[in-house]
Amino acid sequence: MQGKMKKLAMAITMATFSLNAHSAQSEADNAGHRVLKVGCEAAFAPFTYIDDKGKLIGFDLDLIRAMGKAMGYDEVVVNALPFDGLIPAIMTDNIDLIISGFTISEERAKKVDFSDPYYMCGLTMLVNKKDADRVNNIEDLEGHDVCLQIGTTGALYAQKQLQKAKLKQFNSPPDTYLELQNGGCIAALNDSPVNDFFLNNYKGNDIVSKKITTGDSEYYGIAVNKGNKELLDRLNKALSDVQKSGEFKEISMRWFGRDISDDFKQQ
Repeated sequence: MQGKMKKLAMAITMATFSLNAHSAQSEADNAGHRVLKVGCEAAFAPFTYIDDKGKLIGFDLDLIRAMGKAMGYDEVVVNALPFDGLIPAIMTDNIDLIISGFTISEERAKKVDFSDPYYMCGLTMLVNKKDADRVNNIEDLEGHDVCLQIGTTGALYAQKQLQKAKLKQFNSPPDTYLELQNGGCIAALNDSPVNDFFLNNYKGNDIVSKKITTGDSEYYGIAVNKGNKELLDRLNKALSDVQKSGEFKEISMRWFGRDISDDFKQQ
């Protein structure tokens, strides 16, 4: 497992360099060629991640490509970046937007503007089966080491809720899972679909999932530079268009086996 994680880290680094180079080449060589520059993290399955063949794939990428086409772009170029480098990249105009399981939050909204939400999720924690009986809610993590991803809403939630836990922050969800498996923390706290995807693909049976009740639903949105109302309006229209056309449902069924827009209807 550890070997696979190291290979994933190397693949992410290679993808970042190659995708950034491709983006620069696209801009330089295609005068009049309309390119939408997208920023994402490359280790946030099933939304944006690198598969076994080294290809960057995910629900978010299928969605933004469909939206880019609806907006009239000739090409959607994806730049793989570290999660904590996404907002700086958009603030310096190196990318046009962020789509990467990016939770809409008040803190982030101070720096970027968000599209209409397209996904609703919550938080879960993965724990080793041997600890399953004593870890059932966020309060049970007090006094223990907890694995988190840097800059995520899960990390912020843990910082607010836990006063006596040691919060160990990592660059990506796979890093938190590896630390959990190695006994370095009692729980790995991430967005529920990311934890679910890991469990569905995990070969062992020594890790279980626990729900976390926060009292609030979280929503993913597409982030653009602060004040870029023109792009934001076009993104919202494109999102509505792909939902009305049935393409959103098709992409949703491909990745989740259900129409995730139903979650909004139940609210």
